[in-house]
Amino acid sequence: MIKQPVLAELQFFVNSVSLLYKGIPPKDTGALVKSALHLLEDLPSTRDAVFEYFTLVFNNAVKGYMLVAEKNVSDPSADDDAVHEIHEALELLVTEGPSAWCPLISSWCMQLLGDICKKHGRRRPPDIRGACNLWLGCTTVRYLVSLSALCLEKLNEAEVDGCIGELLTIYGTHSPHFDWVVARLGGCFPLKAISSMLSVGLTRFSGVQASESEVEILSYLGMAHENDLQFAIKSILELDSMGERVVPYLLLLAKSSETISQALVAVFLELHAENRLSSMKVTPEKWPGNFSLTFALHLAAGQLLKLKKNAIEVTLIVAKLSTKYGWCQELLEMMFVELEMVVLEKHTSPMLEDIIRDGSRDALWQACISDSPYQQQVAVRLILLASFKSNSVFHQSIVYLLSASAAGDASGTKPQLNALVRLLGGPVGTAEVPRAKPAFETAFEKILLAPGKRVENWNIIHNMVTLLRQERAAASPLRKVNCIGTVQELLDRLLKIWETFMGQERAHDEPSTVGSTNGIEQSLEGTQSAKRARNVPTCSIGSDNGDTTGEKTIHDLIHETVRLIECLDIGRTASIGTAETLKLSQLLVKYFFYCLQLSSGPPGGLNGTFSESEALDESLDRVYLLLSKHCGHRKAARTAALRELLEGALFMHGALFGSQSETDAYCFDKLDDLLIKLNQKQGIALNASRATVLHAGVIGQGPKVPIKRAAGPGSAMQNQLLNAIVACCQDVNDHQATIDGFSYVSLLLVELVSPDVMYNGLPWPEEEFTKVTMERDLQIRRTFRHAPILWSILGLVACYRPSLCYCSVLLRALCASALHQWRSKTAETKEGQKADLMYVTTKLLELMALAQLLPPPLSYLHIVLEYLDGPEIAYVLKECVWNYMKDHVPSPVLFVCDPTGFHWRDPLTSRPPVQYTNALRNTMQKKLTKVGHLYYQMFVGPELRNPQAINQPQGFNGGGGVGGCPPGPSNGDQGHKGAPLGPLVLGPNTTPHPGPVLLID
Repeated sequence: MIKQPVLAELQFFVNSVSLLYKGIPPKDTGALVKSALHLLEDLPSTRDAVFEYFTLVFNNAVKGYMLVAEKNVSDPSADDDAVHEIHEALELLVTEGPSAWCPLISSWCMQLLGDICKKHGRRRPPDIRGACNLWLGCTTVRYLVSLSALCLEKLNEAEVDGCIGELLTIYGTHSPHFDWVVARLGGCFPLKAISSMLSVGLTRFSGVQASESEVEILSYLGMAHENDLQFAIKSILELDSMGERVVPYLLLLAKSSETISQALVAVFLELHAENRLSSMKVTPEKWPGNFSLTFALHLAAGQLLKLKKNAIEVTLIVAKLSTKYGWCQELLEMMFVELEMVVLEKHTSPMLEDIIRDGSRDALWQACISDSPYQQQVAVRLILLASFKSNSVFHQSIVYLLSASAAGDASGTKPQLNALVRLLGGPVGTAEVPRAKPAFETAFEKILLAPGKRVENWNIIHNMVTLLRQERAAASPLRKVNCIGTVQELLDRLLKIWETFMGQERAHDEPSTVGSTNGIEQSLEGTQSAKRARNVPTCSIGSDNGDTTGEKTIHDLIHETVRLIECLDIGRTASIGTAETLKLSQLLVKYFFYCLQLSSGPPGGLNGTFSESEALDESLDRVYLLLSKHCGHRKAARTAALRELLEGALFMHGALFGSQSETDAYCFDKLDDLLIKLNQKQGIALNASRATVLHAGVIGQGPKVPIKRAAGPGSAMQNQLLNAIVACCQDVNDHQATIDGFSYVSLLLVELVSPDVMYNGLPWPEEEFTKVTMERDLQIRRTFRHAPILWSILGLVACYRPSLCYCSVLLRALCASALHQWRSKTAETKEGQKADLMYVTTKLLELMALAQLLPPPLSYLHIVLEYLDGPEIAYVLKECVWNYMKDHVPSPVLFVCDPTGFHWRDPLTSRPPVQYTNALRNTMQKKLTKVGHLYYQMFVGPELRNPQAINQPQGFNGGGGVGGCPPGPSNGDQGHKGAPLGPLVLGPNTTPHPGPVLLID
């Protein structure tokens, strides 16, 4: 039996609702709501009627809201309070009541929302976000949505599936006005909602574009739940592994939604990372008839251009897969056609913007150096297209490729160079390519800012060397780019880099100077210990094997920089400034001595050994070639280079050529006595007299005796220096320019060796005048003793007549000092000094004969000298040599130039008168038993062949007997016109010059 209060409540509810349907509003709306709630709780069988009443209340509340929203008419209604009370009661019932209420209430809410949206949604909202803003502004609708979400949280798995099914059913009948409800409630269970939407959409797919509502709902859910959307797409791909419809369906969805497109790309990348792409089958023959493979590729190509991220990564993966699947190449070509049209029409695309923003440049750069040719080509084309929008992409890509490793693949090709050549060549069909100069400039600045990154810096220089060598090829596509000219424009930066490397080498391995205690040995030991302390790996000079796996040293950087300088057309295509000219001359000479220092060390010593790939000769040949090209176009370059060479050989790097200082030649181990003791050794006789005595030694010890003689240069080291001088001076096209170069060498020697600027003229004074210049003559003589390389340099100058005339002051000083010493007693008593004196005198006479400063028979004095005694040598030097040179000034005017370009003295005017030869003739006549064969060749033979010329000047052969060889029979006065005895050994790229090799014994 039902209780009376319940029946009363039921009767009250029925009567009130009946009047309400007749249009008569209830007298007490609050009481009616409470009665309905009591019935819902106490009499569940009335729930349908109660929910119908609630629907009427909610509809009236929404109707009022819509009137206010559309007509802006204020119509406060009592239904708002009723709705609020109903919402609170239902919410309490869901949270605290039996779980069976949740499916019922959620179903009622979704049905009511569908009816409300369809009934009051007179026009379609612009999108789901706008619809949410519109409907959620209504308190009644907001209560319904929150109540539905609360119910969904309480459902189990089976109930959720049923709820989703009901939601999609309502969506199917109330779309598009119900789309926002599906999107909003789908956020409560996004994965299931998205998966269900995709499954339903795939079931209904017939090859046409998906509905706009479906796309919007999936996009809305995917923006808030990206991972769930990706998982759902991946799941549906796995379910349809044969690819019958899922691929075209997803492509059409992605065409309409950027969110779905990005999610599809993420799934593609994930499957590729898991190596599962091969398991995904694509069967176009099973697709709908109106959806072909070509159309699918067009869709995919268009989507790649619209992607804001990961587009480059997907493109490169497709390029990599193109070796297996032909459709990949077709897809990329379609994409590039559309992309090129976008670029040519001055538009842009998200893919290009991604490259410009530096979002995917690393991936493109890595693809440029990959072993896959097609992937490399795709990366280069993308960089070139992006370069139309931003030049920085072009320049940064060049810098990266220059910095990339130079190691080639198994086939011997170097991918980074292939990509670099294609990039510099620009796109096919257009000449709008940015200039490469800013890129090269950035690469050089990168080296200057981080000189310690040796491997990366070596890669930049080495790749640039290879690039310039390729440009010099006969049919190189780089000729239009003119990389050589571009690098030459940046010569100042390149020289700064070279100077920086040389400075680092000097800081690490500071060579000992000439004045070191133990010479080269101490220098080698010091540099070995310094290197061991730094633990720097030894390297091969100029190694060019392209290996970048090992650590590069500063020596590799120096040699590679020189190779880059060699690739330039210095002075040919474009002139360089004076500052660069002088700097290049200085650095070339520094590099020359640097190579000599490397060669002077033992294996594993100073800075390493020479490799098999490039020996010292090859490095020096490169120096000779650069000096020849550089000095041949600018006189200032030759002047600077010669000065650096001579100063380095005589002073800074004298140890390489056997030079020594005073501390090396003499021993000062004995302690100095007190000055009073030294004065007591003099006695009182010297103080009482007015004589002035110049002591030539240490008081109490006698004259200083050298304990060590200068070693002198080795033949190889000597020839290397002379070859460098020849490279600076010699001009194969202009012999006069060569003579001018060696004349400048003579003037430089006078400047560097002569202690002052006085008495440096060409004439020889009276022999008595040498007392005035005795001190400076001895200083010059001492310089020759400590730097024997001077003899070799003078011998080279003597071969290029009349250049030695400008060294007259040096020859005069040597002759004067030798003449005074031959007259002194020390020449007879000191055996060591006599040997040294004989050597100096012989060398002096050889030089004068080679330069044709002494005519025959005086030109043979250096051969006769060894048969004469000390007084006889002094007598011949005074009467024959000094007097002849005093009366015949060694001036270039005395030399004439024959048609072949050689300078020589006219034999008819240069035959010495008898007063200059009688002393020699008389001296030799006294020793005919020893010098009879020489006397015959020097005096008797010429007189027998030309009896009429006994008392008149005779022609002479300036080449006979020069260089230490006995004179041969004279077959005429013309002879060789002073031709040399033998060629000087030069590098393969240097033209040999006429001249002897004067070796130091």
